[in-house]
Amino acid sequence: MTYDRNDHRPAHSGGPEGNGPARQKQRHSNNQLRGNRSRSPLPLRKRKPPKEERKIYFIALLPTAEVGKEIIRLKQEFAENYESRRALKVLPHITLQTPFTTSATVERELCQGLTDFAASMAPFEIRLDGFGGVLLNHRKVLYINVCKNEGITRLHQEMVSFLRKNFGFSPMLARHGFNPHISLAFRDLTEDEFAEALAEYSQKEYEASFRVRNLYLLRHTGTSWEVLHKCPLGVGGKVRV
Repeated sequence: MTYDRNDHRPAHSGGPEGNGPARQKQRHSNNQLRGNRSRSPLPLRKRKPPKEERKIYFIALLPTAEVGKEIIRLKQEFAENYESRRALKVLPHITLQTPFTTSATVERELCQGLTDFAASMAPFEIRLDGFGGVLLNHRKVLYINVCKNEGITRLHQEMVSFLRKNFGFSPMLARHGFNPHISLAFRDLTEDEFAEALAEYSQKEYEASFRVRNLYLLRHTGTSWEVLHKCPLGVGGKVRV
């Protein structure tokens, strides 16, 4: 079929494809609706609270100023003879609880808890006698012997139970095994240097004693250890019997 010039086509003149202005306007409107639907706001994500900073701590006994000064002199003497200076970064001490990490919140609770615990334990005497050493799994330590007695043994056993019960320390962290000592040198010795030093110092004599009146919580600053909290023993009439 053909059309001449007098024939009249539909007003939209868009043919079956619907490309006339009215159809285009409708299509544009539909596209806008679809676009609006696809841009619906996403649900807000809850921000995770920032992680609380954790630091490293340990619990120890410290000698009196007079005994501590003499032990520092022995450390310096050893460092000069064997080029082993790592132990100089730490105050002379007897470790009761090896290093552990925790948050500032637990730190505050631990300070108060240790204060109450220490108040229930009686002061006691410590005697130092000679030198010893241990070489185990590449762990080399030369130390001053601490003579075990009822006072230090009971303090350690009670403290292990306290940390496990009140602060959730595992049996692998808070251990009942205990070899009290004061380190003169550790880690930065070769096996030959360690053997030589142990042979020399096992022949040396050294004796000292002091009364333990406090236990201490120490914290690592990132470069060294600092005394964070002192806990007096046997105050307030709460000593355990």
